[in-house]
Amino acid sequence: MKSALPQISDVEISQLRVFRAVVSNGGFSAAQLELGLSRSTISGKMTELETRLGLSLCKRGRGGFFLSPDGQRIFEQTEDLFFALENFRKQAGELRGQITGLLRLGVVDQISDHPDCHLDRALAAFGRTAPEVHIKLAVISPNEIEQALLSGKIEAAITPSAHHQSSIKSRMLFREDIFLYCGDTHPFFDQSDKEISLNKIANTPYAQRDYYSTMPYYTVFSHPASASAAQMEGLLHLILSGRYIGFLPSNLAAPWVAKYRLKRFRADIMSFSAKMYLAYTEQALSLRMVQLFRKSIIDAHKKTTK
Repeated sequence: MKSALPQISDVEISQLRVFRAVVSNGGFSAAQLELGLSRSTISGKMTELETRLGLSLCKRGRGGFFLSPDGQRIFEQTEDLFFALENFRKQAGELRGQITGLLRLGVVDQISDHPDCHLDRALAAFGRTAPEVHIKLAVISPNEIEQALLSGKIEAAITPSAHHQSSIKSRMLFREDIFLYCGDTHPFFDQSDKEISLNKIANTPYAQRDYYSTMPYYTVFSHPASASAAQMEGLLHLILSGRYIGFLPSNLAAPWVAKYRLKRFRADIMSFSAKMYLAYTEQALSLRMVQLFRKSIIDAHKKTTK
């Protein structure tokens, strides 16, 4: 029977930090830049951690780097540990009247040029209120945001998804107008709206976002999507190819329409409005920095949501 582990010390915390960086970067070499350590030092710390735990955490070699089943469980626990440590540091600082620490934000792609998106104003206002907070902003696909919020990997997000988990709260910020487009080499490009019937649209190959399984247009087509993309820019490339039609936000498509590379068609029946939300968990909202960011972004979008 294996003996219980002794109390975790700073040495183990340091080793776990190295382990976390190795896993997050997909290997020893890729973790060097983040850690500022040599490959041999990283390898040594990983070996020490495995000896300390009495477990084999990963496999590395010519076949690449991957976690063992035990390694996956330890990594999940490591993520929980560092989240708890970071949360403790934030809470302790706030008790001392200091608003410091790391605020992690998730944002979906291709919203920076939306005329009603005022994230820049919100970040500026938040920076004036909490100048000591380090902001880490990541572009995340909508289907990953909910889990990132629930796991504590991010404190808040801007997302088109209206979440159903009771612990996730949301506030609508602005709307995005979505239309159906085709590329300049697609047969529809030179046809008038009168020539493009709903039946034609339903039987035409189309491309869609990976996460849009319940969007309003999903029942329009009589067959599954012929192509898909995780990011909005990827979807744009697919439509520009001329092989597929697809839905895009009007602000993203506008420059390509102006260059006659894209055409919007059947806007009378093929358009809808998608809501963009600020999302956060109740646990994250207990932090003063999240409360301040929430206020900053809501204030920045007040005119939009009225």
